[in-house]
Amino acid sequence: MQQKRYSSDLTERQWTKLAPLSVVQRTSKWPLRAVVDGIFYVLKNGCVWRDVPADFPPWPTVYYYFSKWTADGTWQRVSGCLTLEARERVKKMPSPGRPSSTVKA
Repeated sequence: MQQKRYSSDLTERQWTKLAPLSVVQRTSKWPLRAVVDGIFYVLKNGCVWRDVPADFPPWPTVYYYFSKWTADGTWQRVSGCLTLEARERVKKMPSPGRPSSTVKA
């Protein structure tokens, strides 16, 4: 389907981690990764849904999944997963915490 690569596309590593979080209960002729890349394209570039390039599935399909996953909490799980990966990559603790020296009694 998608020929051109965009800077908003997921890497193989990111897709491997996120694919299990994407709950789909209907059959689609569009590859799920292309849909997710289309969503990230819109979010990164700040364009309207109708301006999704033809390299991605049709904009109504991309928007359908975005809306569905917003409502069911999928994007919350995706955000958590990507945040954890980014923190691990820079050798930080999995979740931010307050240093004990700043805690007041």
